[in-house]
Formats: sequence, structure tokens, C-alpha cells
Amino acid sequence: MSLKFSGSSVNLSKIGFLVADPSELYRELFRRLLHGFGAKTVHEAADIATARRIMKDRQVDFLICAADLPRGHDGGTGADGIELVRGIRLDAQHKQRTIPIIITMGTARRISVGQARDSGANFVLSKPVSSTVFYDRIVWIARSPRPFWENDTYFGPDRRFREPGQKGAPKRRRADKGALEVVDVG
Repeated sequence: MSLKFSGSSVNLSKIGFLVADPSELYRELFRRLLHGFGAKTVHEAADIATARRIMKDRQVDFLICAADLPRGHDGGTGADGIELVRGIRLDAQHKQRTIPIIITMGTARRISVGQARDSGANFVLSKPVSSTVFYDRIVWIARSPRPFWENDTYFGPDRRFREPGQKGAPKRRRADKGALEVVDVG
């Protein structure tokens, strides 16, 4: 499913969202905002295990994921929302590998933002999130899709932001060891 837009608005009515956040308050806030923006389908998960199950069983076209999302019932320790995103992006067989992803975090320290960006997220938003900024980021993703890059440790949108027509826009690179390669996901 792709985001459709006209003028300054985006049609979210056919987009399946997943809000994955340990906070019931934030899940409700994002659900209400998305419904207010026109979304009809908003799934919710309080942990990684539930998020993975929903992504497997339901239509999920857009993920809003908290950086501090706990593992849940699928065992193990140390995983978080950033690892969930990294796992989605690096799994070449994952059916939602290229969906838009926004990571939210309560404390947006430089290192945390870098880790979220390097996991393959389209955007990182600091909580509390204003409705205007949240909507603007969704519109930005719809209007300015960035090419995906891939190497051994990264798959995700180009981490450099460029204005349309700006010199130095990314071109297809050689697939040398360690070099990034543009991947056509369209």
C-alpha cells in the first residue's frame, strides 16, 4: 500500500498502521491522532512479541515504534524497538521490509538518535510528539520517499536528506565490499 497525497494532505484511509509502544497513554495518543488524520486501521502492541505477531498476521503499511519497546513473551533479553526495526530492515524475506518507520523516544540523546537512524528508521521523533510534527513527518515520508541503501550492516532509507533538484543526489553506487548500493523498492 502506498501513501497517496494531494496538496498538503495525505490520504491515510487505506494504510494499516502499527503503533508499538509500552505506554498505553502513547498508544492511545497515536491512535487518536492517526484516526484524526483519516486512518481507519491502527493496530497496537505493547511489546516486540506482539508487534511481530501483528506484522505477520495483519496488514501493516507503516510502523510507529518506541525505542524502549520491551521484548515481551518471545524470550531473550536486551532487545528494544531499535533492534526490532533493524531486524525488519535486515531480513531480506520480511514482507514489510521497506515500510515507512518512525521511531519515537523519550530522551533523544545524540547517540540514541544515531542508533535509531542507523537501524533503518525513516524518522526519529522525540516525545512528547506534537500532532503537527507527527503529521508533517508522515506527509514528508509520502512526498519525499528516499531511496533505500543496502550493505552488510544496513538496509534502509538514505540517511542524507536532500531537497528535490539539489546537487549531489544519490546515484547508484558500485557494490564493492562495504559500499552502499541503491535498492529500487518501487
